[in-house]
Amino acid sequence: MPKAHERLRRRWAALAVVPALLLSACVSVPFSGGVELGGDLDTGVAVDFDFLPSGPSPGATPEEILRGFLAATTAAQNNYRIARSYLADDVADVWNPYEGTLVRAREGSIEQVDETTLTYSVPIVASVDAVGRYSVADDTATQTLPAFRFVQEGGEWRIAELGNGILISQQAFPSAFSQHTLFYWDSAFRNLVPDLRWFPSRSEVATRIVRAVLEQPTSWLAQGATVSAIPEGTTLALAPVSVAAGIAQIDLTSEVLSLTDLERQRVRLQLAASLRAVSGVVGVQITVDQNAVSIPDWTSGSPDVVPQVDPRLLLRTEEAFGYATGGDVEPLGELSPRVIELGASAVALARSSTLAAALAPDGVWAVPTGDAPPVLLDDRAGLIAPSIDSYQFVWSVPATGGGAAGAIRATELDGTVHVVEAALPSDSRVVSLKVSREGARVLLMLDGSGGPRLVYAAVIRDEASGVPLRLGELRDLPLNGDTAVDAAWVDEVRVASITRTDEQSLVELHELGGRSRPLGLPPQATQIVGGNAGVDGIRVLGGDGVVFEPRGSGWQNTGLRASFLGTQQ
Repeated sequence: MPKAHERLRRRWAALAVVPALLLSACVSVPFSGGVELGGDLDTGVAVDFDFLPSGPSPGATPEEILRGFLAATTAAQNNYRIARSYLADDVADVWNPYEGTLVRAREGSIEQVDETTLTYSVPIVASVDAVGRYSVADDTATQTLPAFRFVQEGGEWRIAELGNGILISQQAFPSAFSQHTLFYWDSAFRNLVPDLRWFPSRSEVATRIVRAVLEQPTSWLAQGATVSAIPEGTTLALAPVSVAAGIAQIDLTSEVLSLTDLERQRVRLQLAASLRAVSGVVGVQITVDQNAVSIPDWTSGSPDVVPQVDPRLLLRTEEAFGYATGGDVEPLGELSPRVIELGASAVALARSSTLAAALAPDGVWAVPTGDAPPVLLDDRAGLIAPSIDSYQFVWSVPATGGGAAGAIRATELDGTVHVVEAALPSDSRVVSLKVSREGARVLLMLDGSGGPRLVYAAVIRDEASGVPLRLGELRDLPLNGDTAVDAAWVDEVRVASITRTDEQSLVELHELGGRSRPLGLPPQATQIVGGNAGVDGIRVLGGDGVVFEPRGSGWQNTGLRASFLGTQQ
């Protein structure tokens, strides 16, 4: 095996472990070739099982009690009943395991302060706060937890003093915690915006989700890109949230009574969307003082919780542009011949399939179906593949734009240009720019003297017009290649990247507010696109024009060939 390939396998074997945790009415709301050699493809499928740690053993020493307690915090069943059995009677009921979670890299060390006090020091790789927000530690620094003080009850040692929250290993985290997507609204109340969170898997998850969505979104989204339909100050009046016949019963304080019918509809949809992944929940009923709040059904204008696109691959061959259907390419009406006539080398297709943004030799064009002709929107030199958002603004930027003022533009179909302010590094080269399907977030792949960077940010818009004004705080995702190639949205909370190292193409999957993991080594990958099916919907274009898809432990030749893959937005 070539040395470069072996180095990549060793690096990815480590990556598969460490970043894995760098870490009025009751209404039902529906939610809506051969195999090529490659690195191991982590399926990311979590095994669903319960941790069943044992309680304290008779005659256990304080150190044994402490280690047993820390092991028991993997089990959230019955409000951490087993972990509480290690605590003294007067603290067992007041200890709050939900205040926060620390994720440790390995076993820690215990030191004795005195006869009844121990400390525990451990390297921390990630943390989860009380409302499920996941943060990767800046570095794996050793942290000493608040001291544990012990007393004897009935001749047995028990913990009488400790900090709130729990500590869990990165190996146990994927099974002990489950990920859920909370939803807020964009500033114009047109689309729902996802926000990934993590909650203990056996701990009244529906209640914790509702409490979390009553709080502000994660900081990078709360900079003007998102709002909540739920009035400020609203709390959960009756807990826990109960589920009867698939309907989550949510009893809120009286603030919602002052809302209009439309505002109540938004509240209900925001809550229903946030609960959609909870087992057994198919809709919500909002009550105040346990009396149902009158909320009419949507008649029109209800947004898709997770926008979907045509499941077929969009591509350009030597003769055609359109959807791959069997061995043929199905054209998109008048749009396809116009794309070919322009000599387009990249296309972003709006979800309606009636409008495309195309990169041609002379610039970025808006290409409609119907009678209207294509319109040249940006004729600057060196433009990269454009993006088109849910408001039908076409985004364009030169590769050499970097931190130059006015580099990123969002252009209306009539040619009106809006500069999008962004604090990009001055020495960076822009490799790709992709706006998310709901239009509230943007993904940028950059390259520069410090190597490749994959960043995401919120899109701050004018509330009345929807015009993009600026990008919020840039948030980095971990990359492990030497050269940036491409990046794409995989689903509402995950993105994928291609980098190159030693002539090998590395594909990685990243959660916005979670973990990153490798997806193998497709040969000579030059472009990546997503679809509707998460990882299974990813397609990669090889350097020889072969289209690959993830299969098993490698990347399989689909039998399709293309000059480029279209991005469906």
